Amino acid sequence: MYSLLIKNALVVDGSGNVPQILDVALQGDEIANIAPAITSSAQNVIDAKGKVLAPGFIDPQNHSDSYWQLFDNPSLDSLITQGYTTILTGNCGASLAPLLSSEALLSVQKWHNLEATNINWQSYSEYLDVLSEKKFACNVAGLVGYSTLRRAIVGDQIRSLEKNEIAALKLVLEESLKNGAFGLSSGLSYAHEIIISELELYELAKILKAKDALFSVHLRSEGGELVEAIDEALDIAKNTGVNLKVSHLKVRNELNWPKFEQAIELIETAYHQGANVHFDVYPYDTIWQALYSYLPKWAIEGGRTIMLKHFADPTQKNKILMYLNNLGVKFSSMRIASTASKLSFVGKTIGQAAKNLGVSSEQAILNIIENGGSEVLVFEKNLDQTQVNKFTLHPLSFLGTDGAGFSGVYNGKLVHPRCFGTAGKFLNYVLAEKKLTLETAIKKLTSGPAKKIGLHKRGEIKVGNFADLVIFDPNKIKDMATYENPYQFTAGIEYVFVNGQAAVAEGKITGQLPGYALRKR
Repeated sequence: MYSLLIKNALVVDGSGNVPQILDVALQGDEIANIAPAITSSAQNVIDAKGKVLAPGFIDPQNHSDSYWQLFDNPSLDSLITQGYTTILTGNCGASLAPLLSSEALLSVQKWHNLEATNINWQSYSEYLDVLSEKKFACNVAGLVGYSTLRRAIVGDQIRSLEKNEIAALKLVLEESLKNGAFGLSSGLSYAHEIIISELELYELAKILKAKDALFSVHLRSEGGELVEAIDEALDIAKNTGVNLKVSHLKVRNELNWPKFEQAIELIETAYHQGANVHFDVYPYDTIWQALYSYLPKWAIEGGRTIMLKHFADPTQKNKILMYLNNLGVKFSSMRIASTASKLSFVGKTIGQAAKNLGVSSEQAILNIIENGGSEVLVFEKNLDQTQVNKFTLHPLSFLGTDGAGFSGVYNGKLVHPRCFGTAGKFLNYVLAEKKLTLETAIKKLTSGPAKKIGLHKRGEIKVGNFADLVIFDPNKIKDMATYENPYQFTAGIEYVFVNGQAAVAEGKITGQLPGYALRKR
């Protein structure tokens, strides 16, 4: 007797094969049988006639660790309700391990307030041991963040590493990969990675290549120097053979939109020349950004303490204000997503905050950064939706939320709608516009990222694979989250099974936590 039998489903198996009407039987945490008609009995039966049965979606660009949601909200509601059954954390250079010093964890402070945070691990192995004692709605895989590694050695200093320091980091990376990390990430546009040399990146990429591990790169620029930033990443891939994923690829600011075609051509050419390169993208035209990242690079080098000293120096402050004024960004229309609790500007535009403060938008930015704590995030609509759509349809792209798993209850902060609606928005677009086949779209959400990351027995509906599955109504699948009210779950998701257990049933969260921490094999 099977534990579960799903009958009459339109099975889109994740491989890219043409969908078929099939029955799928589960036994425990595995897929046990797939056939046109299964007559054996089962403890539970679901008639999925008219519905799509797909592999559980895989998010290759997730921040549930750095937003601390793995600990505060292990049910990861906003992810499981849009069909995600496995997430890859440790992105953009920031991970929760290994912690070689007390400064290492500062790499996540732009996303989460670290006050009163309890840490009882140091190595990556110890971190995975802690996660293994917990249960989650989704399976959780992880990367090592390079900023986390680097800041353990240099702290808030912005400088090149000595040879012995690079050697030490290489040893720690190798040990972390040996103990289950799926690769390394780098956030080259953030304050403590701006100075990183190509030599450092090459040395680490060689290790990743030897261990068949992923290198996930947040580009040094997504605007004026986008082409150069892509070139830098592709050079590493071409010269080392490393498995490269460009994180949340985009072209920021209207002035730079003409760079789109060149950016795509560079990636395609490198791929056809043998580079192992893909990219992830979210299907929205608005970014969710740390406010300090708009400041000139020299002003943020050295971290928050040095930055605030620049604010206090009249000469340096005027230089920063002039830079912001000439940046070509419409700061007044930028919406504030989160600040420290003592500021009441969440949901307001910077223009509205500036009016309340009686200052310019540029001066308001400095005030908000100074008084809003380390975790000040904003929304800026600065992408071309047509280009975003082309990125999502591209053969080398995967869909990533670049978000985290939040509950459906407003907590005083706005989060990006992509945390709740990425998969639903993409599938709704594909089904409505018919610019991709459904089987190709599902592959982008499942086996594509699974193979890129190196996940074992996930991403396809195949006998012997783990029973990570999604049943959705193709006529109802739709993202509901908005920027004003992001805490709304995706419509049309009826069942989500993780390791054979229902995390979502009949469209509702069950409360079960069948996911667990994954280790690279």
